Parts: sequence; structure tokens; C-alpha cells
Amino acid sequence: MHHEQDMRYYGGLRKHIPLTFWAMMAGTLAITGVGIVGVGGFAGFYSKDAIIEAAFASHSTFHMYAFGIGVLAALLTSFYSWRLMFLTFFGTPRWAQSEHIQHAMHDHGDHDEHAHDHANNAHGDGTAGYHPHESPLPMLIPLGVLTLGAVFAGFVFHGGFIDAETGKAFWANSTLFFNEHLMHAMHEVPLWVKLSSTVAMLTGLLVAYLMYQQSKDAPQRLATAFAPLYRFFLNKWYFDELYNAVFVRPAFWFGRLFWKQGDIGIIDRFGPNGSAAVVSFGSKLAVKMQSGYLYTYALVMLLGLVTAVSWMMVRT
Repeated sequence: MHHEQDMRYYGGLRKHIPLTFWAMMAGTLAITGVGIVGVGGFAGFYSKDAIIEAAFASHSTFHMYAFGIGVLAALLTSFYSWRLMFLTFFGTPRWAQSEHIQHAMHDHGDHDEHAHDHANNAHGDGTAGYHPHESPLPMLIPLGVLTLGAVFAGFVFHGGFIDAETGKAFWANSTLFFNEHLMHAMHEVPLWVKLSSTVAMLTGLLVAYLMYQQSKDAPQRLATAFAPLYRFFLNKWYFDELYNAVFVRPAFWFGRLFWKQGDIGIIDRFGPNGSAAVVSFGSKLAVKMQSGYLYTYALVMLLGLVTAVSWMMVRT
């Protein structure tokens, strides 16, 4: 939900930061595996297809499960990647509304409708007078290098990684994880397997377009219609709550137990606190014996002398 709220304050950046837009576009085309079977494509086209085809061709115990999960992951990757592109670079500019609304609310009060309207309507374009700009060269240069990799890395290096003959020569027995037989098998899978990742990419693109370009309220309607499932995914399968109940709370309980019963109740009581208590008790007795009067000390000495003399007389 917080991520969704943050994304509302973007949009329309395509014309304002074109270099970043095209770099992001290249990265999106790469990560979603855009390409043409038998011809080539972006970097992710080779790696994503290779993983899915290898899973299908491995014929291990759970190879179809791995294949299905791979296709599903490709679909979800395509959906959230194109969702990012649509919300950030297309549509109405909204990038300054959040900050301007906060300033207006601070100046005019949280319940001042005039402040809210002023924040939304300033300059008439939703930008509140703020205009984004491209990053400086220290960021654009590495961004350009990464863009080149996203476009050409798969085409240049795919032979060494997923081609049976070229890969064997490339690795030159330097690794035990290059399976020449699997490389041959994955290139011979049925055409529908090769097209599965492309279908997944197009499906994710279409769903993202329909939800975030055609019907802007579709995500909210789906969240309302499937509220329990939406909350389940929004709270990350409640994994944090489960982890807190299973590990964090017991750890705190044990910590408090060792702290109060072990450290304070045993170690401190019979260790430094016990020694300090003995010294304190002895000092209090000594204080009571020290009255400060000379005649009291003389009486104690006299009583001691009488006791000593009496003891000597009894002995003799």
C-alpha cells in the first residue's frame, strides 16, 4: 500500500528525463525477455528462455514444476516491470503533489480545504511548479554502460553460456556445471516451450497496460473485491508476524528469564550485590558501636579488662 501511494506521485517523466527513460526502457525490455525466437533479443531474452527451456528439458523429478514456476515468474516480472514504466513515465505528471500538499497543509492547517486545492491546482498541471531533470554525468555514464549491456550482452555472450559446442570450448573444462547434454536438449524442446516466456511477457504487458493505462481504478477495485487475498499479499504472507511469534517473542522471553532470574536473581544476588550487602551490614553494626563518647569507650575497655582478668582467674 505504501509503495502504491508513493507511485501515485510520479508519471509523465518520459519527456522530462528522456535519457533515463530510454535506459529504463532498455532495462525493462531486457528483464522481461523481449526477443524473437530464432532471431535474438535483449539480454534477458537469452537468460530467461534458457532457464525455462533447461527446466523443461532436464527431465528431473520436478522439472515440470520448475518449468511452470519459471513461466509464472516471467509473467509476474513482466507485469511489475511494465507497471513501473506506465506509472513512472506515462500519464499525467504528479511528481510534486505530495511535497507541495505537505507544505500547504503545514502552512494553512490540516483541515484547510483551500490549502489542499492550492496544492493540487498550482500551475494547472499537477507539478506544483517543480520540474525534474536528468542526472549528472557521473550517473548517466554508468547508466549508459548498463544500457549497452542490457541491449547487447545476451547477443554477444550467449554462445559461451548456453550453446553446447561454443560453451564447451569457452569454459575449457574450467567448471563442472556446464552440462553439454542439457544444452543440446534445451535447444530441441517443442516450439510452445520456446514461446512460453514470450507469451508470459506479452500477458504481463497487456495486464499492466489495461490496469494502469486504460482503467486507472482497476487496482483499487480488485483490492476491494479480493480484500482477504490482497491483505495476505500486502502483508508479505504474514511472514513477519509468523517470524515474530515463532522466534522474536520466545527470544525476548528467554532473555527476560535469564536476565531477571539468572543475572539479577542469582549472579548479582550472590555475587557483587551479596558482597556489597555483607559489607553494608557490617558497616551499619560498626556505626552503631561507634558512639563518639569517650566514657563509652572507657567503659567498654573496663568491661573487657574485667572479662580478661576473670577468665585468667578461672583458668588458674
